[in-house]
Amino acid sequence: MFHEQIKKVNMSFDFITFMKFLEALDIEIEAKFLDAQQTSELPIYSLEGHKVSVYFRNEIRQHNIPAIIREKQELPILVVANYLTPKAKEMLREYKFNYLDSYGNAYLNLSPLKVYLENNNASPYVKPSSKIFTQAGGQLIFQFLQDPKLVNETQRYLADNSMISLGSVSKIMQGLSEYGYLFSQDGNDKYKLLEYEELLDRWIPLVNEKILHKYYLGTFSFSGGMQDEWKKKYLRPQIFWSGEPAAALLTNNFFPEKFSMFTTFHSNKDIMQTLKLVPNPKGNIKLYKPFWLQTNQMDSVANYLNDINVVPPVLVYAELIYSGEPRNLEIAQKIFNEHIKPKL
Repeated sequence: MFHEQIKKVNMSFDFITFMKFLEALDIEIEAKFLDAQQTSELPIYSLEGHKVSVYFRNEIRQHNIPAIIREKQELPILVVANYLTPKAKEMLREYKFNYLDSYGNAYLNLSPLKVYLENNNASPYVKPSSKIFTQAGGQLIFQFLQDPKLVNETQRYLADNSMISLGSVSKIMQGLSEYGYLFSQDGNDKYKLLEYEELLDRWIPLVNEKILHKYYLGTFSFSGGMQDEWKKKYLRPQIFWSGEPAAALLTNNFFPEKFSMFTTFHSNKDIMQTLKLVPNPKGNIKLYKPFWLQTNQMDSVANYLNDINVVPPVLVYAELIYSGEPRNLEIAQKIFNEHIKPKL
């Protein structure tokens, strides 16, 4: 029963492991596993008589917090991880989630059980499948996150649209299959994308830390009163909004403070003359080159005519989530529900 329940959260976790985490605190805490009172997919434990739903992952970063927020639990949630980033711990405390890691860092706010320990000696967990989460892998995975049906496109198509080599596509597809993200039924040539949300979860830091860095053009400021006119003045085929401005265009219920733009203009001269932007290291506009080919021209034209020149919603979501800002997390969830989830 216990192992079946843990399988639902896709993690290898047992009571012995949990006790080792508690022992790292060097505090006497009575813990029990309550297998007879399971009311959700999360296992329930008792800490000094207080029931908690345990959410276990190998690693928790700031972009993982929305998934925890989505967990509808009657009991307090205790986040348990081998590694918690400093920003993740800060956000967990802000959202009133308890947490515990394998290095003796903990935040337990279960009256009267209150523990706050910060040892700062944790290190990131690296999965063996990290070889597929490279820059090239991220650019290919982006295609599948936009449209899971693309896993059955030709490798030449995928290489061209991901802007990576044909050889890289073959290796990455093999890796995705090996680690359970692609499934071929009955040994035929048709694939199905599995574990979409887990793959998206792992892609978010990859795109923000590796891919965007590679395609970064610079930081700029609006000139004159252009910031007030950004929706109309920058409506052109060479511009795709992402992040906060894209959220504003997709929801009509958001005011951007920081701007993220993808453009096919590469030189500062074109950017300054055509887009009327001024280079400024402290500006609020980050510019990037697209790391994909826009193949569906009909979608591009439709977006242009409807005043929503934005990148695919999954990239908007990834930027918003990675920012870690509460207002961005809220609007990111709306975009996920309305523009990403219906395609799954």
